[in-house]
Amino acid sequence: MRSRLGGLLALVVAAATVLAGGVGAGASAAGGAALPTGVISGQTPITADVADTVRGTGVAAQQQALAQYWSAARMQQALPANQLPSVKQAAANANVQQRLANSATTPDGPPVKIAPVAATSALATPKAVPQSSYPNYPIGHPVARTYGKVFFTNAALNYVCSATVVNTEGRSTVWTAGHCVSEGGAWNTNWVFVPNYVNGSAPYGYWYSYKLWATTAWVNNNNDLANDFGAATLYRHNGSLINDVLGGQGIEFNHSVSYTAYAFGYPQESPFNGAYLVGCNGTTFDNGGYTIGLYCDMTGGSSGGAWLREFNGNLGYINGHNDFKFPSSPSYMYSPYYGKNAGSLYNSVRYISP
Repeated sequence: MRSRLGGLLALVVAAATVLAGGVGAGASAAGGAALPTGVISGQTPITADVADTVRGTGVAAQQQALAQYWSAARMQQALPANQLPSVKQAAANANVQQRLANSATTPDGPPVKIAPVAATSALATPKAVPQSSYPNYPIGHPVARTYGKVFFTNAALNYVCSATVVNTEGRSTVWTAGHCVSEGGAWNTNWVFVPNYVNGSAPYGYWYSYKLWATTAWVNNNNDLANDFGAATLYRHNGSLINDVLGGQGIEFNHSVSYTAYAFGYPQESPFNGAYLVGCNGTTFDNGGYTIGLYCDMTGGSSGGAWLREFNGNLGYINGHNDFKFPSSPSYMYSPYYGKNAGSLYNSVRYISP
């Protein structure tokens, strides 16, 4: 049986579970143009209990209510996403692993490469907080500040993922796994990104989601591990866009299956505790079925954290992410292959700037 890293790395994945309702097609990109085929988006919802605490109108009032909701205690108590109802109800399917193994992974279009970008804003100076560990990047290091934790609510329970700031023309996007934005037939709610999270501290504050995005292949079938891509476009924080404050990693599509990858995320399940950024590195390999693998024992909570290609110690190119595992081989992590569908999602979000 295969497991996937939903939110906090789901220890399941096998049977096809269709997401019904809640996530509709027909969304539009900036300027009213139709989204590319295979991508949908939705305005990020808040739950009724959070809505009841909103005082005033507009985005600022809603963000203040979310800031009150996401207390340190709630963040620390957020559950592994393998406890999401849709994940717990998934049945073992012995055919999934075999299906992937029987289909080689190859590029499905011309290579594409979007460069990383350094921060440009004076706001990049963080508040003084303790130094992170594993791999001990100091606060403000280009890797540490472009990775962060995602907190969200699904069916009245709170969960956590990882995500990575990616360079876009709109300068407002974080990249993650599809199951970190959509599960159980609806967009996840109360969605917030905390870059450079360190043991409860938020040196660059809380960034609230404007819209959530995913491939239709993932939304319509959460057994489709090869299309488990997600993204969130974020509201400005203190008037600034996230790329300007923190920079952003680059991203690549349709490149070779095997490369030297540096993976990062916030694993929370044992033996980790979700308090610090953790890293793995190694050579990726073809897992079949448009998925790739990496020797890496990160656990639940790391889901959505990017794998960097051509990494120079500070910046690189996103070319995979922590996504799912086989319970029988917990030392290996798997990611969807970054081909045309990942590129379609990126092209949908790249010009969005709330």
